[in-house]
Amino acid sequence: MKSVVTVDSFKTLQTTSSLCKAAKVTRGQLRLYEDEGLISPQSRTEAGYRQYGPDTQDRLKAIMHLKELGFTLAEIALLLSDRDNGDIDGQAMVRLAGEVLSKIDERIAGLQVIRGYVAPVAVGDMSVLQDEDCNFVFDFMTALATEKTKVRA
Repeated sequence: MKSVVTVDSFKTLQTTSSLCKAAKVTRGQLRLYEDEGLISPQSRTEAGYRQYGPDTQDRLKAIMHLKELGFTLAEIALLLSDRDNGDIDGQAMVRLAGEVLSKIDERIAGLQVIRGYVAPVAVGDMSVLQDEDCNFVFDFMTALATEKTKVRA
């Protein structure tokens, strides 16, 4: 089904390139969010190029903020779908917020372990590096690996 694009609406539509630049996302991220149903082009040109409506940039920013808070794409899709339908489930929001808060607390705990080792070294205290059991190395690498794993998820 083709969308009819008027001259007035054409002025407000954005190309993929301009939207990516304005929202600070890559083309790959944009396609992923389309594939997940989080955004969709408003229309296509005769040549098949996607054109996005004026609200898409704000929606992308919301998606990025929710990701930073620790929400998964599936959770974001649920939240946006509920919002779009005007059917926000308060209990689900409380549950999701609790899960995100737990993830944030885990990340903070991991970062505090890393900070506990890095801070003394930053002021010249090298004793932490001379731990006989190499606990420093194991604790640091475990915390770092945990943090990297969480960032990828």
